[in-house]
Amino acid sequence: MRSSKNILKLITLALFVWLFSYGWLTSRVEANRAGSPPAHTGAPDETTCASSGCHTSFAVNSGSGKLTLDGLPEGGYTLYQEYDFTVTLTQGQSQRYGFQLTAVDDAGDPAGTLSVPSGSQIQVQGPTTTNARQYLTQNKNGDGFYTWTVHWKAPGNGLGTVTFYLAGLIGNNNGKVDGDYVYTLKKTLVKAPIAPPAVVPLSAASFVSGSLASETIVAMFGSSLASATLSAEGSTLPLQLSGVKVQVTDAAKRTLDAPLFFVSWSQINFLMPAGLAAGSGMVSVVRTDKIVGQASITIEDTAPGLFTANANGQGVPAATALRIKANNTQTQESISQLNSAGTAYEPAPIDLGPEGDAVFLILYGTGFRKNGGLSNVSATIGGASAEVIFAGAQGSLAGLDQANVRIPRSLIGRGNADVVFTVNGKAANTVTINVK
Repeated sequence: MRSSKNILKLITLALFVWLFSYGWLTSRVEANRAGSPPAHTGAPDETTCASSGCHTSFAVNSGSGKLTLDGLPEGGYTLYQEYDFTVTLTQGQSQRYGFQLTAVDDAGDPAGTLSVPSGSQIQVQGPTTTNARQYLTQNKNGDGFYTWTVHWKAPGNGLGTVTFYLAGLIGNNNGKVDGDYVYTLKKTLVKAPIAPPAVVPLSAASFVSGSLASETIVAMFGSSLASATLSAEGSTLPLQLSGVKVQVTDAAKRTLDAPLFFVSWSQINFLMPAGLAAGSGMVSVVRTDKIVGQASITIEDTAPGLFTANANGQGVPAATALRIKANNTQTQESISQLNSAGTAYEPAPIDLGPEGDAVFLILYGTGFRKNGGLSNVSATIGGASAEVIFAGAQGSLAGLDQANVRIPRSLIGRGNADVVFTVNGKAANTVTINVK
């Protein structure tokens, strides 16, 4: 009779052979419920579960399954911004799914921080003593899951391109390493360009935002626009002052340098270039070959604005009254006066004089010289229709337009009256005069 000791040896040997035959004591195991071993995403210097010699029944990406990584920002990542992505792995009726994801920079080093959203069937792996990379993979409760939400915080040092390496394993749940499919993909993200600081271009006459026209005088506001305060000298406007240029891109994608009146730290006055194509455009402030301010604009054929005495687009216009007497004698008269506090201009009474006198309001503005003719121009004063006998370029100053409007005698004794000036259906800023 065999001894009990020999019987125990035989039982132990049989158990070992049985375990080995099912792969339990080998490194080749089924789709791992507790997550893939680190460094199996196919990233540089890494294998996959197929190339490592584990799941080798089929070539990588040869099955009918699909592995996706969705939610990456189309315009690139923003420094320090946090993102949620979705990993999806599907293939028919397969019963076990696993994945592993890592993010690296161009040098293969970890890029950003991977983490697990609350409630996700995911765990974080790494870094290890031999691998500094982080990995996300399914956890022990991941059986039957084929969609996972992963969390990534972008780096804060502007690494440049970030590449996500993703591997997925679909197991057939036979308890062995054969018959399983491996899928891989990679996606890259670039750092989103940092938008230049915003600037605000306005009509220098009305100080109203909106559309701008060719040969319009513009006041643009921002910060760090120029290192010095300089004004143009002479009759020809320069295209550069204190190392600063303003460039206008029109709807035809042409970029033209704008003539400059004035530059300072927080304000630039410039002239919209002539001949701009109507539509969406862009204005950029360029200093020492770097864009330091930018704004989207709408370019139209006309964008009327009227200058005011207080240089804010409101109140009494920066205008004069032209009196033509019955004998054709002409005189220019002021229509504004300082208030009693001496802090602002207000309308001065305009005397329309005796019957036979004609008094015209000489308005100055910008953005309406391309009006297409007086049939496209109209004005009302105090609600009464007022004849416009001229509307066009003033002639001696760049970008300055002029409109001559007859003041109706029906307004005698009216007092303050609003002036509404309209070109091609677009009204300029409303200004106010006083009719005695």
